[in-house]
Amino acid sequence: MMHAMQTRTDEAIAAPDTGKFRDNDEPLLTLFRVVLTVSAVSWGGLALMAQLEQHYVEREARLTQTAFSDLVALAWMVPGPVGCNVAVQLGHALRGRAGAWVAGVASVLPFFALMTVFAIFYRTPLVHAVASRTLLDHFSVVLAMLIGVTWYRQTRALVRGPLEWGVALAACATLALAASAAAYVAILLVAFAAGWLASPVPSQRLELRVTRRDVQLLAALAALIVVFALPLPHPLDSALLWPRLAGAGMTLFGGGFSALPVLKTLFVTPAVGITNDDFTLAFTLSPLSPGPLLNVVPFFGYLVDGWVGALVATLALFVPSGCLVVLARRHLHRMKANPRFEHAMRVLRAATTAFLAIAVWHIARHVPLHPSYLLTAMFSAMCFGKLKLPAYAVYATVGLACGVWLLWA
Repeated sequence: MMHAMQTRTDEAIAAPDTGKFRDNDEPLLTLFRVVLTVSAVSWGGLALMAQLEQHYVEREARLTQTAFSDLVALAWMVPGPVGCNVAVQLGHALRGRAGAWVAGVASVLPFFALMTVFAIFYRTPLVHAVASRTLLDHFSVVLAMLIGVTWYRQTRALVRGPLEWGVALAACATLALAASAAAYVAILLVAFAAGWLASPVPSQRLELRVTRRDVQLLAALAALIVVFALPLPHPLDSALLWPRLAGAGMTLFGGGFSALPVLKTLFVTPAVGITNDDFTLAFTLSPLSPGPLLNVVPFFGYLVDGWVGALVATLALFVPSGCLVVLARRHLHRMKANPRFEHAMRVLRAATTAFLAIAVWHIARHVPLHPSYLLTAMFSAMCFGKLKLPAYAVYATVGLACGVWLLWA
């Protein structure tokens, strides 16, 4: 029986696009309901993946542990939100292209709705009155420490050998001197090339059987990256904001915090009109909503162009990475079998740690030098590093303490 289940799962993973589904396959409505429910109670991409694994591997036994682990591994190898990319792959494995779209929409819908509501109320005078300069600065410190702890953990896990350290430090220096959209793309390209060329394994040909549709998709994604990387005049910059956001999503490796400096180059500009305070508050609200850290995108989209902006921004960031992960999943076994490709990806992941370091540096530059902020930093570091408290609990504690202090003062 276990052998039969393994065979059925492997067949679904290998060829999910035949268009022929058995009676016991997951109905699309059930798939939508399950992923929607799981996403609505998952704070963070890791929580979403854990609950999907619990339901479809342990409870329903629709996939084996090995098959689900392959989905997770591939989600880390491609850009975009890891948790949502796992949901897209899961839907693709169970019901083909239709399942991928259904699972993808279900994973995004809860935080899209909640963050858009946050944006609506953010425009009210009450919220602006509550969000004082002092409170925003303390929240900025909490955010910086949260990113800093994440950077420390990722550095210990991803940056090991001399090559990884050299690439990570060079990426930090490059972003500190030239924090432009082109710099992010150049860093990823150089890091991948360095890992590929420096691999100790002899050169092997990466054989992939791509169709004409695959080539067209890759060409479209490459064009979006070029639009994001090219310096554009202000009128054209704002007119192509959503295509540039889609291209930016193709550079986001290593978790949601790596998106902070990338998204800042897009939205915190005179042409777009989002201020640094708006940007900081969006990431402050992020832990209060389910979903990955990239749930801030609907918030920014609404501030730019209302409901339409929230919808278009969400589609621009999440759809390209979902399409790419489905394409890559079909070639997963061949890519994993190529050691030079894996070595190049390892060096690329090490370079993305620089995105986190630069994000902390940018936040720290705008916080005043005052003992109270140092106290907030120490408290946040202890909560995140030692106690491992959830982000919303730390934000709530700091906000309450700041409110009491402002009232007393």
